[in-house]
Amino acid sequence: MDVRVPRAVLGSVPSGLLLSTAVGMALVAFAGYAALDVSWIAENKTFEKSPLYSGGFDQILLRNLGAALVLYSGVVTLGLTTLVAGGILALYVGATVALGVNSVGVAQLLADVAWYVPFEFGGLVLAAAAGLQPAFGAARLVLLHKGKISLTSLQRDLSASLRTLSVGSAFITVAAVIESVLISLRTA
Repeated sequence: MDVRVPRAVLGSVPSGLLLSTAVGMALVAFAGYAALDVSWIAENKTFEKSPLYSGGFDQILLRNLGAALVLYSGVVTLGLTTLVAGGILALYVGATVALGVNSVGVAQLLADVAWYVPFEFGGLVLAAAAGLQPAFGAARLVLLHKGKISLTSLQRDLSASLRTLSVGSAFITVAAVIESVLISLRTA
């Protein structure tokens, strides 16, 4: 197998950007998990009636693609909105995991989400990396290669970020299909 194929598929994400984005979001998610006070969960077991647990494919997809586009908005803010939104999203993910673990337990939570969360979180990480990609490319060009930012370099980085966002959106769509099927099977 040609090792250049995955790089082309991921839109030439700069070395370390995808990994650092994933690690950063995971660390913030862990902080959100650890910070949430879940003592009230034992007294309130009405999560099944929550609107957060409702919705079909279209609602799931729109909610997650909307989050991906907010993460991608960093392409026009030099990555600032991506960093802020990524932090908020990661805190939300951590808090959601804490709620799930403390309401249904680790084993049940994993059984419920293991099929789609890797695609969903992976797609969101790719969207965040895509939002940072043009700023990262410009910084790398100026700082490491002592070059000048040009219209061509900006176009190249923006094009690569769109490819990365496309792959992330495909992951999110796969996750939405799986999640909606699991919800329909659970509520049937």
